[in-house]
Amino acid sequence: MPFVIDIDPIAFRIFGIPVRWYGLILLAAASVAIGLARREGRRRGIQPQIVSDAVIWAGAAALVGGRLLYVVQNELGSVAQHPAHILMVWMGGLSFYGGLIGALLALAIFARRRGLASLALLDVAAPAAAIGQAIGHIGCLIGGDSYGIPTDVPWAVIYRNPGAMAPQGIPLHPTQAYEAILLGVLFAGLWVNRERLARLGTGVVTGAYLLGLATIRFALFFLRDEPAVLFGLKTAQVIGLGIAALGIVLFIAARQAHGARPRFTMEASRS
Repeated sequence: MPFVIDIDPIAFRIFGIPVRWYGLILLAAASVAIGLARREGRRRGIQPQIVSDAVIWAGAAALVGGRLLYVVQNELGSVAQHPAHILMVWMGGLSFYGGLIGALLALAIFARRRGLASLALLDVAAPAAAIGQAIGHIGCLIGGDSYGIPTDVPWAVIYRNPGAMAPQGIPLHPTQAYEAILLGVLFAGLWVNRERLARLGTGVVTGAYLLGLATIRFALFFLRDEPAVLFGLKTAQVIGLGIAALGIVLFIAARQAHGARPRFTMEASRS
């Protein structure tokens, strides 16, 4: 029997301003992610304050990148008529991959400015990003965002609240829950094995994260009702192929760089 979600996406109001569950859960996700990133940064010799500063850069860039790609994909006509519409996030949305690309670029620039190795900083951020994204998708599930196609599976969800973004009264694949669970598994794999992956080379953790993330989203978008744009694939799947390719390149480059480091053998030490 399908699960019914009849939760008002607005948790409460402050002086008439709506506070949504999505925003509250996003704050919780950010808090967990920042805490884990600071902990991992400290273990790798990066001061917690530097990690916190990097989070500000990444967050701002993710917002800008997410909004820009969303507008390019969905709202170019509206922006052409009303340029200020590009700033009205509450009237549109954000692109996940736009936010990811923005955050990656921001972290790379931040690391360069602070004299840090970009891949080392990205390796600190990768597991934290995975768990933050997993928690954030719970907010999507409550609000009906990123919903799946109609289905008759027993664990389907039906939205009843008129404030939800999903269609009402139709059993849907809970793709938000699928993504939350799979991203949680990805986080667990990265976190438990982060030391082992780090020994393979700086950048391996980031490469594994990008490849895992792209694989998860590529598969799940077959359950999303969005138009195909290239060879039967949806926009997010096409972009995801590029993200997966970047992950593979980072993984290979990190392994090659690690293998190129000088190794001192017992024979060399005796000479």
